[in-house]
Amino acid sequence: MSDAVKRPAATWEAPAVKPLDAAVWEAWKAKGRARDRQARETRMKALKWGSIVALLVVAGLWSQIASYEIVIRCALTAAAVGMMFETFNKRQYALAAVFAGLALLYNPVAPVFSFSGNWQRAVLVASAVPFVTSVAWRDLKEAHID
Repeated sequence: MSDAVKRPAATWEAPAVKPLDAAVWEAWKAKGRARDRQARETRMKALKWGSIVALLVVAGLWSQIASYEIVIRCALTAAAVGMMFETFNKRQYALAAVFAGLALLYNPVAPVFSFSGNWQRAVLVASAVPFVTSVAWRDLKEAHID
């Protein structure tokens, strides 16, 4: 037996690297931006429709939900703040101001009203109007684009 170390027949070489193609890179970035935009639109649509449903359910199940007032206020305030930022980014300042007003109206820290009377049911239903408007506004914009 020989004491010499056996050497491999071939050494490993790194595969050839293809230079980065600018068009492929730009297409990849555009695809990522489109995916991000679609994900954001999906989240906003879920927020809008979830808020509409939540407001109408709260108005409909008025007497059974009164004990969960703080949870309802927190959820509605969060939805209004989220929509306020979204409409502000889209430069829909009037609608952003309406959502800011809703956030102040349902503020859980310093409530403007309590869920104790029947007139608040009308306030809850009326609070769904800005969310419906934001859904309809998008649909109207898409109709004008087509």
